[in-house]
Amino acid sequence: MARILVVSYITELLQARERVLQSAGYEVTAAQSLAAATNAIQQQVYDAAVLGVGVPEEQRIQLARQLKRENSGVKILMIYFETLPNTDLADALMPASANDEEILRAIHHLLKECKRERTG
Repeated sequence: MARILVVSYITELLQARERVLQSAGYEVTAAQSLAAATNAIQQQVYDAAVLGVGVPEEQRIQLARQLKRENSGVKILMIYFETLPNTDLADALMPASANDEEILRAIHHLLKECKRERTG
């Protein structure tokens, strides 16, 4: 089962993303603050991460860098309201208007890509 970290500072969005991903069979850790996300990254290895809306840009960059540093091969999906200046850290981007099905498809695609990279 793939492990996914979901980070959003907006409670309703965090809970909704967590439910959708869990119902699709993923093991999900939800974090609603920088401290919680940082702690989760230090405690667990993740296959993918969803850095959601409400996370300030500088913290989003900090988390993405920490994830890439501590989780070899992790795939990052960044969800945004408008444009993101630091997209080089994201493996995929989605607008905040993306629905659950679109997010699930993006995660599924990223995890398939991750699996291919790990098996060579």
